[in-house]
Amino acid sequence: MPDPQQLAELAQGEHVDAVAALEQATTEAAVGQTDGQFVALIEKTLAAWAALTAGAGAATVSAEALRRLLSAVRAAVRRILTPLGPRAQRALNGALVDAVRLGGDQQAEFYREAAGRRAAAPTPSVTRALRQLADGIEQTVTDRRDRALALLHVRQARTWGDILTGIGAARSAVSAVRAHVSWVIGQAVNDGIAAGIAAVGARRLWVAERDACTGCLAYAGTVVDVGEPFPGGLNFDPRQRDTDTPGIDSPPLHPHCRCRLVAWHDRWDRQADPLPEVLREQALVAVAEGVGRPTESRAARVRAAAALLASGVHLPPAARRAAQQAARTGRFPQTA
Repeated sequence: MPDPQQLAELAQGEHVDAVAALEQATTEAAVGQTDGQFVALIEKTLAAWAALTAGAGAATVSAEALRRLLSAVRAAVRRILTPLGPRAQRALNGALVDAVRLGGDQQAEFYREAAGRRAAAPTPSVTRALRQLADGIEQTVTDRRDRALALLHVRQARTWGDILTGIGAARSAVSAVRAHVSWVIGQAVNDGIAAGIAAVGARRLWVAERDACTGCLAYAGTVVDVGEPFPGGLNFDPRQRDTDTPGIDSPPLHPHCRCRLVAWHDRWDRQADPLPEVLREQALVAVAEGVGRPTESRAARVRAAAALLASGVHLPPAARRAAQQAARTGRFPQTA
C-alpha cells in the first residue's frame, strides 16, 4: 500500500482540483454576465440619483421622480434575473451526470492506488434526491428577485441607501446560485464516490481539506460503514458544536465544502500511520495553528484552538505553541 501521505495528497489535491474545475465551469454557465449587469445597473442608477439630487439633496426629490427611478430599477432587476433562474437550472442539470461520473472515476483511481488492484467505476446514476436538490436553484432566484422588488417599491425605498439595498438584494441571487451549484456538485461527486465504495465493499472515510473550516476538520479521519451516518453536529469550535444534531450521510457539510469520501478497509490500519490517523493529525495541527479560510472568523478558530488545548490531546510542539499563543492573546502567530 502506498504512503498514506500520497493518498491524502491525491484526494485533497488532484481530485479536489478536478471537482473545483467542474464547479467553476458550471457556475460560469449558470451565472453568465449577470454580475456585470448588476455593476452596470448600480452605476447607471447612481448617475440618475445624482442628477435628481444635484445641488439640493435627497429631500427635494419629488415623489413622481422617485417613482420613475424605482420603476426603471425594478424593470432592470426583472430583466436581469428573469433569465438567470432557468439558465442556472439548465447548467446545473446538465452537469449532474458528469459530476456523479467524476466521483466514480476518482473513487476507482483512489482504490487502485490504495489497494493495488483495479476497481471499475460504476455507471453514473443521478438519484431522485439529487435531482430534487438541483431543482431548487430556480426558485431560489425567484425568491431573491421578489424580495428585491418589494424593497424597491416606493413605499420602502426613499434614499440612495434604500435603493442600493434593494439592488444588493437582487444581486444576492448571484451568490445564491454559486452556493447552490457548489452544494449540488459536491453532493453529486460524493454520490458517485459512495456508489463506488459500496461496490468494492469498503467503509467510508471522511477527507477534509487541510485548510477547511472548524466543522469540516472535526470530521477528518472519521470512518463509518456504508449505510451508517456520520455523527451530526461535530465542530472543533465549542460554540458551533451540537451533538444533538441528527447524523449526516456524507459530505458536503455546507455550500463551498470540498470534503469528500474515500474507500477504507480496516485491514489497511496495519500501517504505522494509517490514512485516518494522518487526516486526524492534519486536522488537529490545522486547528491548533489557526489554518483556515479568510471567510472563517478568527474568533471561531481561536475558540477551537483553546478547546483543543483544554482537551489535553497530543499536539506537535510548534502546533501547541501556536494554540497557546492564540488562547492567550486571541491571535495566532504570523496572522494565521
